[in-house]
Amino acid sequence: MSEQSERVHRSKQALEVYAAADEQTRAVIEKELDRVDVLDNREVDLNGRTLNYGIVVTLAFLAACVYLIATGHGVEGTVLGVMFIVALMAVFVLGRK
Repeated sequence: MSEQSERVHRSKQALEVYAAADEQTRAVIEKELDRVDVLDNREVDLNGRTLNYGIVVTLAFLAACVYLIATGHGVEGTVLGVMFIVALMAVFVLGRK
């Protein structure tokens, strides 16, 4: 059996259990589903905040590199910029694993 048909079968079983349950059991199941939904929403909010902080840090490093290069510290600004780009690429590569 494929993974999707197995998942559908488990969902049907869960619905059958819910349909056959008494009111007290249904209330417990609904409360648990609400708790899981709240946890999912927290995770989405945290991921959104993480992306926002990442953008702020990226813009700060970019501004620092531009400032250093514009004030005559070309080598330092270039080194900082290259190190930042390498670190950013490492975060993307390691973050996908």
